[in-house]
Amino acid sequence: MNAKQEKTALIVEDELLIVLELEETLQELGYDKVVTFSKVDAAMAWLQKAVPDIAITDYHLRNEVADELIRALAASTVPTVVYSGRSLDIEADSDVLKACEWLMKPADERMLAAAIARACRLGEVATIP
Repeated sequence: MNAKQEKTALIVEDELLIVLELEETLQELGYDKVVTFSKVDAAMAWLQKAVPDIAITDYHLRNEVADELIRALAASTVPTVVYSGRSLDIEADSDVLKACEWLMKPADERMLAAAIARACRLGEVATIP
């Protein structure tokens, strides 16, 4: 019998309350391990050793933007949800940013589950019990 494969989620967010909400939602969706960072460089260092099943990142973090991180996630083909107060700018943003699923803050757990499902290209929307 095969052991269940552990599902890992990466969160890059600098607001603790949002991190806690995201962790809870991801655990309810069946992610066994949730790894969190508040800075791009720390997340980038972790990505040198691991590849998550999903990544959720804010675009604007304290004193930095997540462009480099999002490019690295795309290069590793990690499904990515950009969870931000900033919307996607179709005319100005890069193709890498356009390829991500964008979710505007604030969003409830059902909206997050739907964004994760779309990012992972699942045929059906993940459900929250």
